[in-house]
Amino acid sequence: MEWGESPHTTALRELEEETGLDATIGPVLGVFSRWYTERDSARGEAGHLIGVVYTATDVTGELRTDFDAGTTDSAKWFTMDEVRNLSRVELVDYVLKLI
Repeated sequence: MEWGESPHTTALRELEEETGLDATIGPVLGVFSRWYTERDSARGEAGHLIGVVYTATDVTGELRTDFDAGTTDSAKWFTMDEVRNLSRVELVDYVLKLI
């Protein structure tokens, strides 16, 4: 989140920045919250991750495939079966349980 930005506005902005897509953001499905120690963290830094999970409808735009270094690695469409067979972060597992 940017300073002073609402979670809803953050969701819209991040969706566009990370995927190139726009959508109508609906109600909150859940909130993921986890504290990471230095050892648990991919960055090697302790911190608290909070992920607000929203529904989204009316998705428009074209999925981005080109990203600046140090940001998103890639964005792709997957079937639910394909997602279940991928290596995933805990936030993705949390979302899978919600849907």
